[in-house]
Amino acid sequence: MALDGDVVVAAGAIWLSRVHEDRFWLEVVVDPARRRSGIGTALVGHLSTLRSRDLPFMARGYVDDEAMRFADALGARTIQIVPPARAALDLRRELRPHADVQPLAGVARSHVETAFAAMYRWTHENWSPVRDGFEHALVEGLWDDLDADASAVAVDDSGGMLALALTFVDTDPALIVAETTTRDQPGGEHLVEGCIRRAMASLAHRGLTLVDFDGHVSDPHFLPALSRLAPPGRWFRLVEIPAP
Repeated sequence: MALDGDVVVAAGAIWLSRVHEDRFWLEVVVDPARRRSGIGTALVGHLSTLRSRDLPFMARGYVDDEAMRFADALGARTIQIVPPARAALDLRRELRPHADVQPLAGVARSHVETAFAAMYRWTHENWSPVRDGFEHALVEGLWDDLDADASAVAVDDSGGMLALALTFVDTDPALIVAETTTRDQPGGEHLVEGCIRRAMASLAHRGLTLVDFDGHVSDPHFLPALSRLAPPGRWFRLVEIPAP
């Protein structure tokens, strides 16, 4: 914390993810009336001395957030972009159905967890690699938030899981995460579309009208599907900040 007498004018924290270990997350909050006076920068300098390893920082926010302007002033570089993510469920008809898509309900939990971990690993490997043994942290609490009845999976003739659309209901509206389980999956774009369409239909049949998505512009099968829905809204940045 930064104090002016006995008044807190700024606070900050750093931490390592249990899933990733390539950067320290950084969060700094400064009293709006005291911004642009060097307090935040000084606090980042102090937090840098508390790092247990010589790693850069990482931060995130919408492109027009004050926090991102502060990150840019610290020398941030963008490492990932999250596109606008809220869409009307009626737009599911813009996506192609796929005959290999089925409800996720009934699939063994261990198989879902393995497929989710595989999907997560490859979608992050080029910009924020996972740490060894990340799987446990990734799926911890998964079944508290995942709605298997509103999720979908594409399977091959032997039952192998090719693509997923996982629907999480701990937010309002619900959130869908979708991609193939391997980077080079043949027909992956169509498989992901089919999974998303089924998941959206399940939510729509409950009388819901909106859904959010969580994905990246580098997700090669998810992004084309999202583009068919053309959601409006704000873009989101993930940035790396060099430690001073």
